[in-house]
Amino acid sequence: MKSEKIDFTPHSEALNKPIFEAKSLQGVTPRVLHSWIKSGVLDDKRDPTALRRWNYFSPIDIIWIGLVSEMRHLRFTHPEMKACKEVLFKKIKAEDNKSYPALEYYTFLILLYNQPIFIIISFDKGIDTVWMLDEKDYFLKLKSGEIENHIALSLHKVVKINLYPVYEPVEFSQMAGLTDQEMKILEIVRSKEFKTIKIVKRNGDIDSIEGTERINDVERITKLLADGEYQNIEIKQQHGKIVSAHRTVRTNFKKL
Repeated sequence: MKSEKIDFTPHSEALNKPIFEAKSLQGVTPRVLHSWIKSGVLDDKRDPTALRRWNYFSPIDIIWIGLVSEMRHLRFTHPEMKACKEVLFKKIKAEDNKSYPALEYYTFLILLYNQPIFIIISFDKGIDTVWMLDEKDYFLKLKSGEIENHIALSLHKVVKINLYPVYEPVEFSQMAGLTDQEMKILEIVRSKEFKTIKIVKRNGDIDSIEGTERINDVERITKLLADGEYQNIEIKQQHGKIVSAHRTVRTNFKKL
C-alpha cells in the first residue's frame, strides 16, 4: 500500500502567523532587536501605515531570533549573521514537492518527528560553509573530515527553548522544599563539570543560568554530540581529528 504523502502547507501557515509580541522573546531587549532590524539581521515586518508600529513575530521569527541570540553570544558579527540567514532562508524542495525556507522545513521535522537537527557553521578565515544536518549526516561529515573547525548550533534545542508552549515543561522533583529553579541551579553547581557558571537575575527573579566547560575526551565529545546536551558547542580539530570542545549549556527560566 502506498503511503500518504504529507502536506506541509498547514504547518507552514502556522509557523508564519504573527502571533507573538516582543515580550515573548527570550532575553532580547528592544535596543538589541532594533539593532538587528537596522542591520538587516532581522526583517522589519511592521505595517508602515499603522498609527502605532508594533512588532509582531511569527513562530519562525522567534526561532530565528533564538538562533541570532546564540550567534551573538558566540560573538558573531552582523555580516556573519546575515550570511547564515541567507543560507537558512534559502528555499528547498520538500517531500510534498513544494518549496519552503530551509529553516522552516527543518523545523517541521523537529516539531512533527522530534528529529535532532544541527546548524553547522565552518570557518576558514571567516564563515566558509553553513549546513543544516541531521545527526547521521553530521557524524558522517565529521568522520570523513569534510567538517573541521566549526560551530554546531542545536536547532532542536533552540526550538524547544523559544517555543516552549509547544512542549511539556521539564518536571523536577522537590527536595527539602527547594523550588524548580533552585533544584536546577544546585544540579549545575554540584556537577563540577563547568569551568564557569553565570546566573542572570531580572527584577529580583532568576532569568537564566549558564555553564561552560572545556572537554578533551574525544569519546565524551562524541557522546555529547549524539545526545545534544548543549545549546551550542565549538569543536576544535587538528589534522582532521577532534582535539577539544567547548560546550555551553543554558537554562532559561520563565514565570509560570
